Amino acid sequence: MDDVMMVENIQKYFQHFGVNPEVQQVNLDPMPIAIQRLDIPVDRDNSYKTSADYLLNLHEQDFDDLHYVLGIMSSHCFFGKAVIRVGSKYYDPTDTNRSFTLPKAPFVSIYEMPVNDLKDFMVDNNNELPTVLNLKVVEMLSQK
Repeated sequence: MDDVMMVENIQKYFQHFGVNPEVQQVNLDPMPIAIQRLDIPVDRDNSYKTSADYLLNLHEQDFDDLHYVLGIMSSHCFFGKAVIRVGSKYYDPTDTNRSFTLPKAPFVSIYEMPVNDLKDFMVDNNNELPTVLNLKVVEMLSQK
């Protein structure tokens, strides 16, 4: 499936729930050395927790313009995933593979949440993290 069709299919999927998120394919860059040096624990099986941990740690280190990004990745099938945005760059903190020669699976952003909104969400929801399948997130998308 080409990238344009992937974005369109994801947008149509959410429209079935009555929401129209700003869907866009983004490039995931390799994690910068300055961030890697922070040695934040990585749970490769839980992108939501790992992304939240990275953002909260980066926020404590006075990094600016931090966003928790919910999206869909396609690697043989679609699956929900969280990545981070620092400034204008998107990073997958669960990608610890140092070999950058392999093609990366496409990632489509559906919702970007500033770090302070992430903190508020966690406080309001007993430390639960926003996920693609979380109905509260679908509700947030419908309010945009």
